[in-house]
Amino acid sequence: MIAKQIDEISERIERAKIGVKDALSVIDLTFDDQIKRLKGSSPYEAFRGLNQLIDRTAHGAKIERFKPEEGGPPFHTFEIRTEGGEVIGFLNMIYLKRLIPCYYLVYVEVLPPFRGLGLGYRILKTFMEFLNEKKAMGLLDNIIPPEDPTYETYTKLGWRAIKDILGKSFKESWGNYMVFVPDSLQIDSLHKQLTRILYNLRKKRPVIDMHANEDMVKRTIEEFRSLYQTLNQLFEEELSSGISNPIMRFMFTRLITKWIGFRRQITSLIGYTGGESLEQVSFSDQVKRMPIQSYSLWSLNRDRVRIWGDKNILQILPKGLIEEPTLFIESLPIYQRPYLKPWMERMEGFSGRTLRIADLLDLGFDPTRLREFRIEGMDYVFERVSPYFFSSLFKRRRLLKKVEKRISEFQPQGLRIQINPILLIFRDRGNIYVLRKKVNGIHSQEALDQLKTASHLKEMNHSLGIDSLILKAIHDIQTWLRCDLDPSLHEQIGDLTYFIPWDIGKNFPRVCVDMLRLSLETIWIA
Repeated sequence: MIAKQIDEISERIERAKIGVKDALSVIDLTFDDQIKRLKGSSPYEAFRGLNQLIDRTAHGAKIERFKPEEGGPPFHTFEIRTEGGEVIGFLNMIYLKRLIPCYYLVYVEVLPPFRGLGLGYRILKTFMEFLNEKKAMGLLDNIIPPEDPTYETYTKLGWRAIKDILGKSFKESWGNYMVFVPDSLQIDSLHKQLTRILYNLRKKRPVIDMHANEDMVKRTIEEFRSLYQTLNQLFEEELSSGISNPIMRFMFTRLITKWIGFRRQITSLIGYTGGESLEQVSFSDQVKRMPIQSYSLWSLNRDRVRIWGDKNILQILPKGLIEEPTLFIESLPIYQRPYLKPWMERMEGFSGRTLRIADLLDLGFDPTRLREFRIEGMDYVFERVSPYFFSSLFKRRRLLKKVEKRISEFQPQGLRIQINPILLIFRDRGNIYVLRKKVNGIHSQEALDQLKTASHLKEMNHSLGIDSLILKAIHDIQTWLRCDLDPSLHEQIGDLTYFIPWDIGKNFPRVCVDMLRLSLETIWIA
């Protein structure tokens, strides 16, 4: 039960004298959304004295200002620091040197455990006091919709929507900018000056966003490094002896999978050049040799197995799967996919041995998330998904049913579109699993990656443009769905995934080539 693990982690945190920020990071890493389902006003209520410590920390926090460092991002920064010097929130701003004095608020964040305690209000108020002192205008791009209660935080403090100021001169491309003009700043023709600033800012935004990305990467690397050091402190005895336990392996595995996900994510950031080296976080040999534990073995007290979905499929499932989904599913064979094949060929001695942390770092993903399952002559795939997506799975299931009813009306250039629906959803021991039929294809992103990286596919793709064909087909489907379905579903449509026909054994796309054109026969939507 989860209560036992909560007690163990609490005791370890107390013994190691871990700071509140690192303690919260460890708890969030380990229990994800499980503690949020515990009864109580706060997800941290189950941890002895932690709520009171959070309140005391927020009450005693100070806001400090830092000027841009030479060679670093050009941001003036306010940081919310605890009495122990830990940063639990920050605000980045940049000075726009032309026209009237103006500071553009680039980004403001308070760490999740400390939200709702007035820190966001305090740092924003400090920013406004700074503007008044400097006799400068404030500008921000507010992504919070007006109907959100948080939006009122800005309006009550005196921020005005740009649309209200410019009136008929407002351009939709200027979006959700808000303006604050302090009493100390006297401006003639605000309308005219503001228009100039917006045009100037529009030119600078790509560079500002690039610096914001670099700052985010720097902060995130520091958070990973701090969390890794904290785990080393908590399990110092086990690491030195070479003995590990399930919760220790689970925590380190979660850290590594989040790390490789971040490592993959930053390659697509706007303007990111790799200025912050990921080598700043290095893992010890003891950690690399550790067997992975990528699924939870703990659940809430009296939290029984829950299964939703197709009753006909449910009736044919073996008893072991229904009673102990986690243990049954995690014992199934790993789904064989192109991403995995080259690594398995290099690792000749792998032969199904337990994966280690070093294997995940080498692969760049966790292959155990997908498992193959065969019953009554049919092949299926189980996917382990983050508990954060639990509620969205039911929305996805409903959306796919709507798409299935309409999709026969849309067959661009003879392309057959099929739905691969969610058949069953399992919740057990803090894990969420999704069951779908296995299709003769692979995820579109994996297909595109193989076409660009696999030596036997790159030249063919360059000549035939298979990647462009795939991207166009997906774009056409998404465009049609957005036109055909209710606008409220547009965000969900963007989250749909697509599978491309593929010979997995040969790692080769299944495309039709004739004298006139190249085409795909089928695309599966999931």
